[in-house]
Amino acid sequence: MRPSASWISRLMQEREGPRRLVSAEPRRRRAGLGGANGRRFRIGRRWRRVLLWAGAGAGLIVAVLAGMVVFAAMTLPNIDDIGKATGTIRILDRHGALIAEVGHDATTRSSVSFDQIAPVMRDATLAAEDRNFYSEGAFDLKRIVKAVIDDIVLRSPAEGASTITQQLAKQAFFGQQASKDPLRKIREALLANEIGGRYTKDQTLALYLNIVYYGENAYGIENAAERYFGKHAAQLNTAEAALLAGLPEAPSYNDPYENPDAAYARMHYVLSGLVAMGKVTETDAASVDPLAGDAATQQQVQRQISADLQHGKPNITVGPAPHFAQYIEDQLHGGQLAQDPSYINGDLVVTTTLDLSLQQRAQSIVAAGVKQLGHGANNGALLMIDARTGEILAMVGSADYNNNAIAGKYNVVLGQRRPGSSFKPYVYETAFREGVLKPDSILDDTAKESRALGGVPDWDGRFMGRITAAHALLASRNVAAEQAMEMAGIHNVITFAHGLGITTPIAPNASSAIGSSALRMIDHASAYAAFANGGHRVTAHGIMRVVDKSGNVIADYSQPADQGTVMTSAQAWTVTSILRGYAHYWGVPIKWDTASKSGSTDNTVDAYYMDYTP
Repeated sequence: MRPSASWISRLMQEREGPRRLVSAEPRRRRAGLGGANGRRFRIGRRWRRVLLWAGAGAGLIVAVLAGMVVFAAMTLPNIDDIGKATGTIRILDRHGALIAEVGHDATTRSSVSFDQIAPVMRDATLAAEDRNFYSEGAFDLKRIVKAVIDDIVLRSPAEGASTITQQLAKQAFFGQQASKDPLRKIREALLANEIGGRYTKDQTLALYLNIVYYGENAYGIENAAERYFGKHAAQLNTAEAALLAGLPEAPSYNDPYENPDAAYARMHYVLSGLVAMGKVTETDAASVDPLAGDAATQQQVQRQISADLQHGKPNITVGPAPHFAQYIEDQLHGGQLAQDPSYINGDLVVTTTLDLSLQQRAQSIVAAGVKQLGHGANNGALLMIDARTGEILAMVGSADYNNNAIAGKYNVVLGQRRPGSSFKPYVYETAFREGVLKPDSILDDTAKESRALGGVPDWDGRFMGRITAAHALLASRNVAAEQAMEMAGIHNVITFAHGLGITTPIAPNASSAIGSSALRMIDHASAYAAFANGGHRVTAHGIMRVVDKSGNVIADYSQPADQGTVMTSAQAWTVTSILRGYAHYWGVPIKWDTASKSGSTDNTVDAYYMDYTP
């Protein structure tokens, strides 16, 4: 349809006004501006890109955080294991005397209940660490998210704000020196949530106070109270509680013995918190604040604190039987006992087979004996067991536990050493059992037999000729021992030794007869016990009973299971009757009737003396 002339005329007349108005609205819309009637606001291309990238970045962060939470949850430690970090093990001797009290992580620690901690100590801890503990959740979500984002985006490791519950989770599952990576923070929060759902606030606070490190080798509030003030946690006063509560933040730096100014500053902070929380009055706080008042007052309070600290008792890390205590801990955390979490969680009382009076005598004997030996000997060990039951009565793992020059902390009783001639009774007993020898059977301690056996020498470089088997064992002749092993059957000897309780490999050759294969002293003693008790197999052990904190018996080994017989009483007596004359034959000054056998290796690098009462 063609436009009429009148319409064109009107348009031409109005071109300067309406034409601009008609074309203005589209330009505004294209420019992204809103008109007077509130049409949609449009953003320029540049800002659209900025917002798009910002949205993508935020989405990526959310996705990463979600993925980290899922992964952290899938790889979370078992909350049941919290007892490993917070519980203590009291190790007692057979008469109830304390041998050691340690944490499941082998640190010296004494756990106490919530009611055994002075109320002011509990309040001071909250004033120092978490003043909203009783009103907050298990963790602070906002601050954790901030810390994680700082780690991811800013690549700046930041320790997120930690509630008491989070700190408990950190120390129980990740340790004092835990990494500050974001994944650990998420795991910590998830564990804190589980702890919060399982324990009351009072229980959580008690667990924390029993695990936190206070410096000076003091783990837990009971040990800290003893270490710094020589008293129990229940006896702490306001000043003492304020000082201790300030230590965990930086135990070494805040050490009142090494850096009192730092300790006083933290103490002042804690006292201020106690006032803010309404737990103590300003007057009471000021009376014990080392930084309150004028200079003279501060000095007086600081002198009082210093005097109080002189009552502290250094933590004893080495008890009366350190090797045995470690052996018991290893038994609890390894092998069959560790299959049940009740053995390795929470507070335990372990009654052992040890007799501390015998232990003390044994340690003195070993220390004195090593000095008397001479010839370069610098270390020794001793194991005493009840041959009827296998119960360990004394265990001395070295001549001096604290002597690093001899690796004193290494337990020689559990190590593998070559037994030398002390292995020979196993050889002769096998030969007697197999019927190939009798005590009066003749063996060849001759050069010819030595050559036939590959040139085995003897300790004195001589040969005694044709001698009885009993004499060969009593005189500890090497050539005759290897001859007896071949006659008995090398495999038979090895099988018999393992049947007695030797757990280490024995080389299948005749030289094993003279002790060339290393074994453990604890196995060796168990095996000899069968000779002493008439042929019954026993295994050396140290645990009699394990009781939990409620008094429930969770393990009882006071009546060991019968392990059967490995030889008849007559067969056991055959070897015993020969060994009863050993001490007299060699001039060993033992005044009791005992059966004995020694053994040593070249240059006396290893030397045994086995002895039992028939």
